Amino acid sequence: MKNIFNRIRSYLQRRKELRELSIDNVVFTILDTETTGLSVNEGHKILSIGAVKIKNNLIIENEILDELINPERDIPFASRNIHYITEDKIKDKPNIYQLEKKINDFIERTILVGHNIDFDIGFIKKNAAKTSLAGTIKKITSIDTILLSAGLFPSLESYELSFLCDQFRIKTFDQIRHSALGDAIITARLFLFLLDTAKSRNNVQNIGGLINLCKQGRQIHSLMKNFNKIH
Repeated sequence: MKNIFNRIRSYLQRRKELRELSIDNVVFTILDTETTGLSVNEGHKILSIGAVKIKNNLIIENEILDELINPERDIPFASRNIHYITEDKIKDKPNIYQLEKKINDFIERTILVGHNIDFDIGFIKKNAAKTSLAGTIKKITSIDTILLSAGLFPSLESYELSFLCDQFRIKTFDQIRHSALGDAIITARLFLFLLDTAKSRNNVQNIGGLINLCKQGRQIHSLMKNFNKIH
């Protein structure tokens, strides 16, 4: 029993220390995936993963992850029609188990950021089950730019990535949409804008402040989804 309480105390202490970390002292990994379909529980798999890192309000140019992944299953036409990844492009690529160490090394000891990041996390946990990567993903702190946007700008009509980039005049024309790396870079630019807004307008200086904004954003986003269902 004493060991259990010690572990709980240690976990709470680590969580407190994380929340108090200055935004400027943290490395963020901005990640995106492309998949064979929308439901991991229906056997869909990751086809590509792209990620970049941010530190001190800058995208680190030489820290890039860009991998095509063999899903070892067919790619439905509806999916191919979005990201244009075909069987020919991935047939000689490694599967996720062959790449899990590389991905794990890239994201470990960072804070994960993405647009609807729970989607990507769910796929990684399921597709790379029983690996170090799955263990890292289960423990990692994540920030969803949808929720952060909703927390900072609660009255927007949409929180879709393209809409937000148009709204805030974030450059997208030099990246390929619905490619994992392209969307990761665009999301990184959006995140930098949101970070600057959180710091300058809301006086948010640490990770705890970002997490609180995401909690507010979750409530707003849930209300919006429920309203849209009714109407």
